[in-house]
Amino acid sequence: MNWAKAKTTAIVVFLLIFVFLIIKYLNLFPKEETLTDQQINMAKNILSQNSIKLSCSIDRKIYYVSKLGVAIESKYDNIVTKLFGKRVDRYQNEFESSIYHLKIVNQTLFLESKYYQDPFELFDIKRGDYIKDYDGSFVQVYKGYPIFDGRLTVKEQGSSTLYIFTKVNPRRFEIKRSRAISALEAIFNLLNQQKGIKEIQNIKFGFYLKDFNVIQGQAIPVWRIVADGNVYYINGFTGMLE
Repeated sequence: MNWAKAKTTAIVVFLLIFVFLIIKYLNLFPKEETLTDQQINMAKNILSQNSIKLSCSIDRKIYYVSKLGVAIESKYDNIVTKLFGKRVDRYQNEFESSIYHLKIVNQTLFLESKYYQDPFELFDIKRGDYIKDYDGSFVQVYKGYPIFDGRLTVKEQGSSTLYIFTKVNPRRFEIKRSRAISALEAIFNLLNQQKGIKEIQNIKFGFYLKDFNVIQGQAIPVWRIVADGNVYYINGFTGMLE
């Protein structure tokens, strides 16, 4: 027997098994798992029997995800420099000009302009990094996932336009993936914790910063549910209302 060859073969087999176990433990490859028509129809019947209206489509996908490391942009130095140049101290929180009134409060920038401008050109950000949300605002996305705290909203106020802008800087996902609850599980978890809901108007999977005042932290996977005009976040791992 060729012991050297047998030793090499044993080492290769051991390494393959080790790599397989690591991949399985970390769930590095997302699984293809979806809700069935039977599950969705059964849920609709239960909701209907309890006089709860379902006004939106149901995301069928079962997500295998991890927490997302993030940092929050609070100074907006690039925006301030672009709009006001050297005339404004970049560490100043409020100032006036003939065109803009700007204020930064709790990580959010409020910019009022006498003229409407394209918000993506105004803030010098990529349009492809945002998706249109249910209420007409824009939500920041990272690798296809919405980050509900990263928002850009435009509101008309008489003769002026108000831009409300909050930006999140995604860092990286944790390596280990875990199974998130389905959209149906999220809906029923919400109904168990929040009584009196009459209509489910929108549901979307994404990420949410529970404590938005932190400078660095983790965004957790959530199902954001709009019900009776109110917004709720259901933790994608625990099913609890955030």
